[in-house]
Amino acid sequence: MEQSLKNMEGMLEKCVNTSHTADVILSIVPMVAVVFGSVLVFFLLLYNYKLRREKIRQQIPMHSWLDHMRFISLLAGSLSFSAGIPLTLFFIFTNPANPGILGGLIPLSAGIGLIVFYYLSTQKVDTHATK
Repeated sequence: MEQSLKNMEGMLEKCVNTSHTADVILSIVPMVAVVFGSVLVFFLLLYNYKLRREKIRQQIPMHSWLDHMRFISLLAGSLSFSAGIPLTLFFIFTNPANPGILGGLIPLSAGIGLIVFYYLSTQKVDTHATK
């Protein structure tokens, strides 16, 4: 009986101790994500630059920057809002007193703010169009 308890304690200690490999992998993942995100943004900006240059060369009318900003704010706001709701609910139901709830409230409020900007900029565009 005592031997089986020692075996169980040994197994529990092995489970509790984290592997150094897992720590290294978990620390590398955010760095790789930032590098890939930066490369993606670079090529997006390069593509946008070449597209605008070609439109200017061919004298094709371009959309205003406000239209692009409105679309980006709606897209980012919708994504943040839809990610913030489940995160907030998860943190509220698991431990409401934990400051980790900010992990859900921050994207939720950012998404609401971006969607509000989208609707307010619609009114701003309409007032400029009538002048």
